[in-house]
Amino acid sequence: MAIFPESSPAPDYPLILRVRSATDVVGLGGDHVVSQRRSAVVFPIYDVSVVYNSMTAVDAQTLWNFFKARAGRLQAFYIYDLSLLAGAAPAHVNEFVAVGDGSLDTFDLPGRSTGSQTIYVSGAAQTPTIDYAISAGTGDAAADQVVFVTPPGAGAVMTADFAGYLRCRVVFALDTLDRELFMRDLMRYRRLDFDGVEALA
Repeated sequence: MAIFPESSPAPDYPLILRVRSATDVVGLGGDHVVSQRRSAVVFPIYDVSVVYNSMTAVDAQTLWNFFKARAGRLQAFYIYDLSLLAGAAPAHVNEFVAVGDGSLDTFDLPGRSTGSQTIYVSGAAQTPTIDYAISAGTGDAAADQVVFVTPPGAGAVMTADFAGYLRCRVVFALDTLDRELFMRDLMRYRRLDFDGVEALA
């Protein structure tokens, strides 16, 4: 899967991340005083905004080409929040990794250049070197990977705590976009917005 351009042009870091939980609220009873709430997703989805300090016509063309190659909102891509470049080192907690099938033993972490990892299988913390090892930069879009000694069972949900660059799976916020409007907004406002989509299971 493609990675959003990290240089030429380089966004300001950290990125603007908004956590979306997709809560459904259903009114119960005639007066709707009582309501029932539930989340349509198990793990948070990250909507992302990218802001640029400066923007040249060549930079704007690079981003326009990336938009066209994704066919608007059709193709998801990854964007990394390179917060460490801005002097921030946020810890990421309970991030979704994958669901086991009983045979696969290697899975992408939702980040790269990670450290201080704690890996969980069905909520149980695993032991480094005994239960798993970390392989740096070997996953899709240069993500770090977790390699289990024994493949997690079918249906086992894997999550991770870690420090490092968070990988978000997103699509462009707009499906149809006028080229002149795209260029004008980039040159004037120097901002792009993306909608988060659920991580691949």
